[in-house]
Amino acid sequence: MSAVGTMLRDLESTIQRGSGHERAEILARLTDLFLATAIHMDEEQVGVFDVVIGRLSRVIELHARIELAERLASIPNAPNGVIHQLALDEIAVARPVLIQSPRLSDQDLVAISAAKGRDHMLAITERPNLGEPVTDFLILRGGRVVTHAVASNQTARFSRHGMGVLVMRAVQDDALQATLGMRRDIPAELSEQLIRAAKNSARKRLNESLALALVDEIDDAVERGAEALVADGQMPSELGPISAALTEIKELNEAGQLDEAKVRALAQSGATEHATCALAVLAQLSLPAAEQIILGSDREAVLLVARGLGWSWETTAALISLRKDLGKSEAAIERARDSFRNLAQSTAQRVLGFLRMRDARP
Repeated sequence: MSAVGTMLRDLESTIQRGSGHERAEILARLTDLFLATAIHMDEEQVGVFDVVIGRLSRVIELHARIELAERLASIPNAPNGVIHQLALDEIAVARPVLIQSPRLSDQDLVAISAAKGRDHMLAITERPNLGEPVTDFLILRGGRVVTHAVASNQTARFSRHGMGVLVMRAVQDDALQATLGMRRDIPAELSEQLIRAAKNSARKRLNESLALALVDEIDDAVERGAEALVADGQMPSELGPISAALTEIKELNEAGQLDEAKVRALAQSGATEHATCALAVLAQLSLPAAEQIILGSDREAVLLVARGLGWSWETTAALISLRKDLGKSEAAIERARDSFRNLAQSTAQRVLGFLRMRDARP
C-alpha cells in the first residue's frame, strides 16, 4: 500500500490546484493500482481506495467518470461508496454500474430507481438475475416501456403479485402478451389468463383483418372507377398529398435511394408528408403509426424510434422540427437531445420491436 501513500500525499494539492487532466491522470493511476491488487485486498484496504477514489471522482469531468464506471462495474469488491456514487450519477456514468455491479443490492436498486427515474430504471432492467423487490418496483413505477423491458429479461424473477400485474396489463397489450409468452416462469393459473387474453386478441385481429380485406376490395373498386373516369377526361388524376408522397417514397425505396440522409433532408426542408412516409417505410411501420411517432402526443416516441434505427441526433432533430409544439423551443430541443444521447440503443431497438409487433397486421 506504499504506492497509495505516495498518491495520497499528492492528492490534496491535485484536487486544490490541479487541472482536470491532472485529476483524471491521478485517478487513472489509483484505479490501475486498485485493479492490480483488488483480488488480494480485504474490506479495510478497499475502504482506503473508497475514500480516495470517491473524493477524487467528485471533481473530475464526465468522460473520466464514465471511464471509471466502466472499469469498476464488474469488480466484485469494487469500492462500495464509489459504486453507489457512480450509480446515482447521470445515466451515461451510471449505466455500466447499474447493469453489472455486484455491489448493488436489491434495496439499492429500488432506491436508485425511486431517486433517478426512467433512464436508470431501463438500465437496471438489463441487469441479470433481478430480484423480486426490484421487479415489483419497476412494474409499479416504471411505466409501459420499463414494464416491457423488465418482462423481456429472461433471468429476472417476479413475485406472484408482480407477475399477476403483468398478466393483467397484457389483456390490453398485445406486445406484452407476446413478451410474456416467451417466459417459462408464469404460474399455471396466470398462464390460463394469459392464454384467454391471447385468444381474445387473436379473435380481434382476425375481425380487423376481415374488415381490412373488405376495405381493400372497396379501395380497389374505387381506384378502378377513378382510372376509368380519368381515361374519359371526367376528373383529374392527381392523388392527395399523403398518397402522392407515399408513392414517391416507395419509388425511392425500390430504387435504393431511401436512407437516413434522405429522411433528414426531407425533414429539414419541411416536407412533413414525405418524411412521415419515409419513416414508415424504413421503420417497417404503418403510415398512421409513423404519423403518431412524429406528430402525436408522445414526444419521446420519435427519440426511441430514431435511436432504435441507429439514426443520428441531427436526423432526429430534423424530425422533431416538424412538430408545431416542440420544434421551435430551444430548451425543449436541448432536453430531447440529452434524452436521446442517454438512451441505450438496445433499449430503443427493443421498444421499436414492440411497436412493430403492435402495429403488425396478420
